[in-house]
Amino acid sequence: MTVFSPLKDQPHYIYRVTGRVGALLANLETRLPGMLAYGHRARDRRWNRMTKELRDNPAAEVNSYAYYKAYVPVNAAWLFEHDLAGACVRYQIEHAINVDDIFAWPTAQAALDTMAEYGRQVVQGLVSDGEVKPFVTDLITDYQARGVYWATTRPWSKLVYPCGAGKTLTAILSSLTRPGPVCVVAPAKARRVWWDQVQEYTNIVPHRVIPKGQMRRGDETLDGYLASCDWAGQVGDAGGQRPFVIFGAQSLPDNLEGVRQLEPQVLVIDELHTFGQPKRWKAIFDSTGQIEFEKRRTKTDTRETRAVAAMDVSRLPSLKLRVGLTATPLDDGRPRRLWSQLDLLAPGSYGMGFGSFAKRYCAAKEGEYGGLDDKGSSHLDELKYRASYLMQEVTHTESHGQLPATRVQVVWLDPSDQNRPAAFKRVIAKAEKEALKTHSEFDRERALEANLMEAASRKRKYVIEEVLDGLRGGGKVVLFTARRQDCEDWTSYIEKALAKEVKQKNFGGVKPVIWWGHGGTDDREREDMISTYRDHGGPCLLIGTGQAFGESVDGLQSSDLAIFAMLPWRPGDFEQWKGRFDRIGGRPTLLKVVLARKSYDEKVVGVLADKITAIKEFLAAEQYQGMDDKLLGIDDHNKMKASVLTALFGED
Repeated sequence: MTVFSPLKDQPHYIYRVTGRVGALLANLETRLPGMLAYGHRARDRRWNRMTKELRDNPAAEVNSYAYYKAYVPVNAAWLFEHDLAGACVRYQIEHAINVDDIFAWPTAQAALDTMAEYGRQVVQGLVSDGEVKPFVTDLITDYQARGVYWATTRPWSKLVYPCGAGKTLTAILSSLTRPGPVCVVAPAKARRVWWDQVQEYTNIVPHRVIPKGQMRRGDETLDGYLASCDWAGQVGDAGGQRPFVIFGAQSLPDNLEGVRQLEPQVLVIDELHTFGQPKRWKAIFDSTGQIEFEKRRTKTDTRETRAVAAMDVSRLPSLKLRVGLTATPLDDGRPRRLWSQLDLLAPGSYGMGFGSFAKRYCAAKEGEYGGLDDKGSSHLDELKYRASYLMQEVTHTESHGQLPATRVQVVWLDPSDQNRPAAFKRVIAKAEKEALKTHSEFDRERALEANLMEAASRKRKYVIEEVLDGLRGGGKVVLFTARRQDCEDWTSYIEKALAKEVKQKNFGGVKPVIWWGHGGTDDREREDMISTYRDHGGPCLLIGTGQAFGESVDGLQSSDLAIFAMLPWRPGDFEQWKGRFDRIGGRPTLLKVVLARKSYDEKVVGVLADKITAIKEFLAAEQYQGMDDKLLGIDDHNKMKASVLTALFGED
């Protein structure tokens, strides 16, 4: 049985070093996440991990080994060699494993042009093989062609494209550069998008795995689909059709056996940032006081967590290519969310665990309540270059230069323009009390969102009138909020307002169509809503939570007006929600972000502005340029950059 090991699977160098350099190499291992340093004695085949020796015994003599070997991932080799040269230490490369001609993403235009040319040749080859439809060769952009070529030169690819820039097509074409089965892990709401686009651009019939509780009569099972593919291991008439299976991310822990049965050569993870949780293992103390580790399970202990399932899938030994897609890699504005994303694509190459990564790139220190405080950032330039070995970032100008712009209008409502807030005092008090008691991030966020709901309730009069104005003009309108209860409340308010309008013979006496939904709405019902909304001529209205409709959804770009009634406080959420309207085939959408002065909104825009700054340090992030100023509505950032979580609950 083949077993996965990053020491064999990932591109890396093995360096041999002699001399009294054990302490130096052990120190380098702590500073270069992903590197491993070992000492060897004469006529002894054992590899002695020096950082482990020093952890068990700080006085251990690690400079006395006969020679040393260092495992260094390809993305860190330049750092390792630079540090050895600075210490005047000689070394030799003993082995280069799977390195080939892997290079960092180039910046020279000539190199980019060459990559685009080679990428188009790759796509033409896929057309000749009969898997890709001929019109795709004329459809793809230069940056998509570069992304396809990029995937042919390495075993991992992270596509950081703005929302609506066509990263799904790039990923589909990239996945076909390897000959075997393809496994896609996508949010449940994106399964239909993948299923449609695979059939639109290729001659492959894909399969989407639907949870048993949502299956309808006639739905094909995974076993039936694999049997119908009759896959013989090669592309062409004699080999049958390669399997192309789409799994829902939320149900991945329940479908691990199905993924293993598929034996994929390619893994594609859509919305990679949603797997930013680094906690996969739980420490258990046995009766002797020794620590053992087991995989984390859900609170109900019914199955392993989604983060653990994703880790297991990314370690399948059959994989030859891993592709990750995201528009918002730093969705909460902090590099701590990057480690698990990088580790799913290049296991072990950015640290065998989160701790070393956090200390190097998150300025991590001991937390006030135990564990690591990993909310900072450090050495971002170094991390950015290391990530450039697998990451293609497409700027907003490059991808959206020819698309109709979504105009963002931030509306600050003075207290005189607000209505009285709804009764949230008890809800807020209870949420804040729980947050102060537990200090858990989950409870702190619930308290924050309770305050945001109170602020949103102040905008009811203004927002309802804006929705009615949009509908009166025959437009298609989307209203986003952030909580399920808030979504249902807005639907009730607007239904009543429209009933009055119809009674007054407005809209020709016919009430415009309204759809509403949130995370509690059946996935397939939401898919039907999006499809119907996209094809509707208007006027019509879609009310939903950003979590349910603001990510991995294609079809809202036909909107004339979009309103954010409740401010998303994560930069990634803001960009994802906005990205539903900045898409190919869209129309110029007016996006109104409605904020209430003298309310919690004033504190949250400070959080957003602060986190947008960190994102712009790591990415080009042109879509964020000026957005912090626009949200703040002031010139002096320092007046409003205090985190709302810190203000309420102490140090964040």
